[in-house]
Amino acid sequence: MDILGAIFLIILIIIVLITNIIFIGKINRTNNSHYKYKIIFFLISITSICAIMILGALFQNVVLIDYFKITTDIESYPYRIIVMITLILINVIVNFILSKLYLKRSIRKSTKKINEIELIGEE
Repeated sequence: MDILGAIFLIILIIIVLITNIIFIGKINRTNNSHYKYKIIFFLISITSICAIMILGALFQNVVLIDYFKITTDIESYPYRIIVMITLILINVIVNFILSKLYLKRSIRKSTKKINEIELIGEE
């Protein structure tokens, strides 16, 4: 790994930390601030990075090189910077969408349990 790869690795780590801090802040405002939600979202954000990197590599190899016969200098810095910036932007968008969906799911799950307990108590 050269210096450019190290810079992008640090940027990805910072993105994971920032999205997890934002998620923790949002989930702390709700009534269900359990550690399991925080740990599961952390694992989801790391998995999303891996999935996006794998899909980017498959897109590059299968679609661009094999299907369109586009040959580029993969080792050049401008090409690597463009690819990593697009992957980072996609990752940021995916992490924020996943945090919204997971937060809605966890809130819905906790309110459903409270409503069931209240209904049982009223009968």
